[in-house]
Amino acid sequence: MEFSYLTRKNELEKLDGESFDVVIVGGGIVGAGIANLLSANRLKILLIDKSDFASGTSSNSSKLIHGGLRYLSQGHLLLTRQLLKERNYLLKNLDIVRKLSFDILVDESSWKKSSLYFGLFLYNLLGGSWRMPHFQKDGYSYPGYQGRFSYEDASTNDALLVVYNVVSAVMGGAIAINYLEATGFKETTDGVETILVNRFGDGTYRVRSKIVVNASGPWINAIYGHYTSKNIENLRLSKGSHLILRSEKFNIDRAVAFRSHLDRRQMFIIPKGEVVIVGTTDMFINSPDSSEISREERNYILDSVRKIFPSLQEQDVVGSYSGVRPLYGAGDDPGKVTRDFHIELTGKMISIMGVKITDYRRATRMISKQIGTVLNRELVLRENPKVLYKRGNLDPIRAAIMQECALTVDDVVRRRLGYYYESVDQGSSRKEEISRMLSEVLGR
Repeated sequence: MEFSYLTRKNELEKLDGESFDVVIVGGGIVGAGIANLLSANRLKILLIDKSDFASGTSSNSSKLIHGGLRYLSQGHLLLTRQLLKERNYLLKNLDIVRKLSFDILVDESSWKKSSLYFGLFLYNLLGGSWRMPHFQKDGYSYPGYQGRFSYEDASTNDALLVVYNVVSAVMGGAIAINYLEATGFKETTDGVETILVNRFGDGTYRVRSKIVVNASGPWINAIYGHYTSKNIENLRLSKGSHLILRSEKFNIDRAVAFRSHLDRRQMFIIPKGEVVIVGTTDMFINSPDSSEISREERNYILDSVRKIFPSLQEQDVVGSYSGVRPLYGAGDDPGKVTRDFHIELTGKMISIMGVKITDYRRATRMISKQIGTVLNRELVLRENPKVLYKRGNLDPIRAAIMQECALTVDDVVRRRLGYYYESVDQGSSRKEEISRMLSEVLGR
């Protein structure tokens, strides 16, 4: 099945004046998951994103599929259990989700050894395993180090997980168009008219739908404001930043979980190919466009890691990225605002915030159930959404262009193949080849 610039062009040529059951604004993991589930239920779906699919928060996470030890320590047993159940499903059913072994370090900044022992036993139990934690004293040597526990979670290419859901939705009959922005809404007697602008070319379009799903992540209030001229109360934007560093200074093949000696915030060191990813920070910001890592965040991450790997230097940093999480709740500490998701129904618009990538399937089912209620349609939710698409043996660059609708070099490097996050040159050595193959398809 082809899903490319050419099929996108064909869909745009007949888009103006079309009617849909649901228009989904936002091609991150939430929008992609909903489009996948609803298209499997034979609803007529349009999924759009003003940039590329997964170009926001969904490509800028820690790349972890996990239950969240931090949530467990905060007493959120049900949330942790639900996340671990989803982790296990994704591990079993998706080849792009893989097991990841962790060492959790014990020192003067960590939780007490007894607390970690009990917490990890409970974490394993909630995840369906009777595995007993074992304390070991080897592996690391730095001031204050007492030992380590080991446990297992999972990791993925977060953006590719989104793209797999988008392509699966298209296979089910949905129309999915990247670089198409929703700029206005107008209520009609039987639904909503949405104004769309093509950001990869020219053209303005008007489409009708019975309901609009606002899955635009940190830009949720911009879309909500176009519809209501108001903002969602209690929406908080939290930025999490990461550094990408050369792997030589670390010499690890397992991920590391530790608490920073600066403020006891939990952090991760995750090996990814030629590099390691270190994060993350957690700070409130006012604008979703304030996503650049600050000097303060950069220094915080480096200083935290130097406690364990003191030879780390500024020149070991090869890149960075930040994701902005839309959270729903009150409070001054972003670490204490709930990580469970929130659904807001206003007229014919459903807005979603706070969905974790691990939890996207459970969230998608609950959101789709509400969509079905509004549409007076009974939907098949059980076991959905399913990822039907697999890249197979096709050359990965060609697959990204011809089957996954990559339109730019950045779409391929960052969101289809992950070179930006997993190689020291961040994919620069492949850009000429990618550009040439794109030119063959785009004709320029």
